[in-house]
Amino acid sequence: MLNLCLAVIVSVLNMAYAAVIYLSLHGWIVPLETSGMQLLMHIFVTAPIVLVSTVWLFLVSKYGKLSASFWKVNLAGIIVPVVSIQTGVSYYYYDIVGLAVTVLVPVALVTLFFRQVGRNANN
Repeated sequence: MLNLCLAVIVSVLNMAYAAVIYLSLHGWIVPLETSGMQLLMHIFVTAPIVLVSTVWLFLVSKYGKLSASFWKVNLAGIIVPVVSIQTGVSYYYYDIVGLAVTVLVPVALVTLFFRQVGRNANN
């Protein structure tokens, strides 16, 4: 359970960081920087952490009694860097799609985590 808990925490913190980057595009949390470096941070930080945490959750689900839904939901977080690249190319409100993913993925992971904790408590 500790491995699962740590993997979910890493993924949720990564999505929170991605949400801060998206909110900074509107100048809400940090000042807007026009060079596009904020969007590149999705590629340099968010994407590798999504991939590492997905592999981590895959291994935990493979060797533990967990649903494969954990790593599949977490893999949906790869949409964030992909949408970030598209936002840099053409600005058609893809940042809103990315922001929605940064909210939905952690909510789904936390829900799955608490269901798993409930199943383990019953056993």
